[in-house]
Amino acid sequence: MMELQAPYPAQPPEMLRTIFLNPRGLRAGWRLAIFVALFAALVRVLLAATLPFQQALGNPSPGSSPGSMLLSQVAAFLAVAITSWIMSRIEHRSMDEYGLPLRKASALSRFAAGYILWGFLPLSLLLLAMRALGVFFFGEGALKGVEILYYGTLWGLVFLFVGLVEEYLVRGYALYTLADGIGYWPAAIVLAVLFALLHAGNDGESRLGVLMTGTFALFASVTLRRTGSLWLAVGAHAGWDWGQSFFYGVADSGLQVKGHFLNPRIAGPEWLSGGTVGPEGSALVLVLMVMMSVLVVILYREPSES
Repeated sequence: MMELQAPYPAQPPEMLRTIFLNPRGLRAGWRLAIFVALFAALVRVLLAATLPFQQALGNPSPGSSPGSMLLSQVAAFLAVAITSWIMSRIEHRSMDEYGLPLRKASALSRFAAGYILWGFLPLSLLLLAMRALGVFFFGEGALKGVEILYYGTLWGLVFLFVGLVEEYLVRGYALYTLADGIGYWPAAIVLAVLFALLHAGNDGESRLGVLMTGTFALFASVTLRRTGSLWLAVGAHAGWDWGQSFFYGVADSGLQVKGHFLNPRIAGPEWLSGGTVGPEGSALVLVLMVMMSVLVVILYREPSES
């Protein structure tokens, strides 16, 4: 009896392997998709788990107070850390490769340098320049006594986790994996654009503010490339946000947080003062970010591959 032939040849296994695999294993795009899906699921679960505590604090929605924001940011960091750990087990890699090595003695010093020298200090210099131009005024103190310590500490913790979450999520596993597929700088640019677009939805954000966010993302990518870890970028992120929202009390994407140290005042054109967006909406901050990136390249030698 004549054997029946299939009308179409079966798809060769080699084609499937080409789609999903390369000589190093599963292609970067698929690995990144798994990471995003795992994180999206896990962060929803962990944020939902904070709701009873939010209600106990009298906060109807996450982010309505420093305590509420801290709970939300801790949950988000746990989500990205757990997701990164799962991917490290799947790929048989150390989590240190994703940018936050804990065993190196330089981690704390990098973070401290980032916080003071690349975060709080540049912000202070920016505001001093804006004051000299007559578009910013520091104002008087808004807190007294123990309130300064209370809100300063609480906001310090909040922005520590903000820095950890945003840097580790976008420039941790995501940058490591995307760079494996398309190269470091193309990946850094793609993720910087995505980082800026994610901030574009913030109430009170402006085009200059969004552009500044993308420029900061590139600065953070430069620090990762030159220092070999995200600790300096995390410190810079946290120090900038703490100085901006708590110490100087300026708006951040149009939001002035509860419990800020100073009551500042702005004047002049919005492109220079930042307007209601805050200093991140000023054209001066773009110049500052470029100067900081160049300075990092000058001061830090790129680590060897060995």
